[in-house]
Amino acid sequence: MQQIPEWNAPTPEEFREHIAARRAPAVLRGTAASWPLVRTALDDPHDCMALMSRQASRELIDVIRADPAQHGRFHYGNDEGLNFERGFAPLPVFLTVLREQEQQAHPYAMAAQGAIAERYLPGFRASHPMPLVPPSAEPRLWIGNAAKVATHNDPTDNIAVVAAGRRRFTLFPPEAEDDLYMGPASPSPAGTPVSMVHVTAPDFGTYPGYQAALDKALEAVLEPGDAIFIPADWFHHVEALERFNLLVNYWWPKGSPALA
Repeated sequence: MQQIPEWNAPTPEEFREHIAARRAPAVLRGTAASWPLVRTALDDPHDCMALMSRQASRELIDVIRADPAQHGRFHYGNDEGLNFERGFAPLPVFLTVLREQEQQAHPYAMAAQGAIAERYLPGFRASHPMPLVPPSAEPRLWIGNAAKVATHNDPTDNIAVVAAGRRRFTLFPPEAEDDLYMGPASPSPAGTPVSMVHVTAPDFGTYPGYQAALDKALEAVLEPGDAIFIPADWFHHVEALERFNLLVNYWWPKGSPALA
């Protein structure tokens, strides 16, 4: 597996001309190093959680939870359904539960996925700017513990910023689709078809073609303040590595005029 090419805090011009224009993944180290949540998380992740709780709105956030036996993997269940349950809670309550789960030897995997940042952390866009993306790209929050998002792809370009914790990204080019063994569109753990292969424990007997996908795969581990550019249609598996993780992502249409 090859490493994803890296840039050190590229300017908007460098991103448009030398990264987005190439239509290939790139790690953008230190891109969000000045964000308040990043600085706080680097000092103490619990302080980051406390800052989020103080700034949170009263809106209920959508939370999914998987049993410890699932080892952090949100996926299909044995009954052709999904292996997790869904609920709602105020963001400060969810953060409190995450901190409680830190103390468990075998915690539940818990996550809030794709939550619009301004709805839950008012003023986030102004206090955590991202000049690399078009103004129309809405920041979204992905909050949880050591959980895994199954391999999938999106029809949009994407920048994902790690604000707290660490995350491992495994990327596959669009032409690897046949070797990823994609599941049904409905139901789906991610709202889009996901790979049936468990990236962190692949079963090559059941999915022998997956080795060919791995031969084309790219990988990187991101620290707080780092970002990654994932072009439209590239498949990606995301593994959160800490007991508390916060990621912020931005989607925008492929070939947006703002990046032309």
